[in-house]
Amino acid sequence: MSASTEVSAIAEFFKRKSIFITGATGFIGKQLVEKLIRSCPDLEHIYLLVRPKRGRAVSERLKELLSSPLFNVARAANPNFESKILALQGDILDPNLGLNAHDEQTLIENCHIVFHSAATVRFHEPLRLAVQMNVASVVKILALCHKMKKLQSVVHVSTAYANCNRNNVSEMIYPPPIQPSKLLDACEWMDDQVLDALTNKLISDRPNTYTFTKALAEYVVSQDAKELPLAIIRPSIVGCTWREPMPGWVDNYNGATGIIVAASKGLLRTMIGSGQAMADIIPVDICVNMMIAVAWHTAIKHPKTIPVYHCCTGHLGSLTWGKITEIGLGHLEHISMENAISYPHLQFTENRFRYFYLRFVREILPAFVLDGYMRLIGRKPMFIKICDKIYKNVRTIDFFTLHSWIFPIDNGILLQGEMSDFDRQAFNFDVSDLDWSQYWHIYCLGTKQYLLREDLAHMPKCRKRNIRLRRLHNFLWFGLVAVIAKLVLFRSIKFHRILIVFLRLTLSTLSAITAKLGFYRK
Repeated sequence: MSASTEVSAIAEFFKRKSIFITGATGFIGKQLVEKLIRSCPDLEHIYLLVRPKRGRAVSERLKELLSSPLFNVARAANPNFESKILALQGDILDPNLGLNAHDEQTLIENCHIVFHSAATVRFHEPLRLAVQMNVASVVKILALCHKMKKLQSVVHVSTAYANCNRNNVSEMIYPPPIQPSKLLDACEWMDDQVLDALTNKLISDRPNTYTFTKALAEYVVSQDAKELPLAIIRPSIVGCTWREPMPGWVDNYNGATGIIVAASKGLLRTMIGSGQAMADIIPVDICVNMMIAVAWHTAIKHPKTIPVYHCCTGHLGSLTWGKITEIGLGHLEHISMENAISYPHLQFTENRFRYFYLRFVREILPAFVLDGYMRLIGRKPMFIKICDKIYKNVRTIDFFTLHSWIFPIDNGILLQGEMSDFDRQAFNFDVSDLDWSQYWHIYCLGTKQYLLREDLAHMPKCRKRNIRLRRLHNFLWFGLVAVIAKLVLFRSIKFHRILIVFLRLTLSTLSAITAKLGFYRK
């Protein structure tokens, strides 16, 4: 059969099927809805669990979702695609997901496939809320799935870092750090103050409540979904689209995107991390393609045990945090952002005292000076506040920029072998030919265009601004060096050398002591 007439087995499977998606207003969820509508046009309905937010009704939020530029390609192919997408009012925090009796019955009678991607992705969410959103919601979803009369496949979206307390993570469900049922019960009667006090003890060797609760959720799945056609997918750090439906689409500041924005504006100039540590970033369209393929395969193969799929790029061994700064900053020289306060620069260091010194000199002092200027011209100071907010955000990912993990992708390779050549192209999740320099160019451009919504026609002006800012930085730096040389170096070279040696020894000693005692562990 020629490529032009070949039929997609996956698209055929989704024909006349109804799908239920949680987390559809999130980054992965939006991309999933778009891909299904575009590549499986004969599906029956897509039901989205949507909650009212900030005074906006569910219908209004759905309209806003579907008006996104993300759906332009799908809209051009099928202007009436919106009729297939229905919003059901609900909330994963509410009993029975907040569904009314009619909507629940609709799902029970008509739903064939479920994608559960709703979760809190805030790393340091208070434990009670993290448990409610990431663990209790899974219990509710599975209870609903057990009632569905036509259910053929369930895909639970976890994270590759659910077991980040291990260096080599297999595609399996590990025993939980604590019985989820006990923690769920405790959250029913224990007050917030006690839970917060116990959090560090409970999460133990995991860095935050996010990875901890995602691990518990997987165990809940292993216990409550034994009779369901269910699979787990574990994406790593999800980045912008690589190819579909347009390169570079991104709509949030999570993960690497926030680093790009803060560094491009000159607000973030140093981070704790190892330049040699692997940066496992996966394009969101790759993740979604695998989710759809996993749903199809689970339905047609009926696996006896719950399969786990890693959706990662670390096995390529070609992207480190050091390389990100190298190629990323190179692209930001040309894809300059508007209203930058300094030229793009970012440096990783494993030495915590060096980090605090560099942050003080490169971030806090300039922010203090700029706030002083804002006061002089009668405007409200804001840069110290922004600097503090960025600091809190980047410190939450220290653990991930300092360490590397091995995530085997054996199940993904087996899944590709089960797919036709046509479907391997239509629902591609092979990243072997991913060019990181090209992807980072796409990422920087997409961040500017889709997230910051800056006019690409203004880039020449932005480049000139960055050149002026670099010259100003160099002028001030050399001026400072000249002043120090005049006051210290020329008066006493011997004293200067002794002082430098003493400071280096002091910083190294203090860093070693604090690292050993864990003073900076969050």
